[in-house]
Amino acid sequence: MNKKSALTLGSIGGVLVILIIIIAFMMTGQHKTNSQSSSSKLPKINQAKVMKRIDSEIFSIDDGHNYHENQDTWKDTTYIDGEKFGNRQASIAAMVYDSIGLATNNDVESFNFFKEHEIENLVTIWHKDGNSFVAKGYFVVKETGAKYPFAFEFNADYMILQEWYGKTNYYKSQESGSN
Repeated sequence: MNKKSALTLGSIGGVLVILIIIIAFMMTGQHKTNSQSSSSKLPKINQAKVMKRIDSEIFSIDDGHNYHENQDTWKDTTYIDGEKFGNRQASIAAMVYDSIGLATNNDVESFNFFKEHEIENLVTIWHKDGNSFVAKGYFVVKETGAKYPFAFEFNADYMILQEWYGKTNYYKSQESGSN
């Protein structure tokens, strides 16, 4: 083998070795940035569990708030059209009923004006710290078929931390600085 052939063969071999190393490096996932690798560590959200919690909160008649992290302060962590529910005389269902634009009825005790267990466009997003996530979507109004926005914040154990209903849902209330 002459010198020129050996040099050409060595160059091709060197390029192949470098390509193999680059491909192996990419296959191991070592090329990810810090934000990619940290977000991939977040566990997958169980949509069925989220739906169960929302259904229980909205369509259960026991009013036990079984899935609230702190059952003593749930009134201070519930917002309707950006307004804290607090200790109002009307029920949350009555305030949401009013928010939808239906005739005011302070006797409304359940969310039976929504199509039961029908949630559209449910999206779940982890917060950056990985300690809680937000589930947002739309309830469908029985009478009109209109979609009514909602959002719930859950901790990692799927317990409800906060709830938002109506025109000023989670994202808008967070952007304006009200919690």
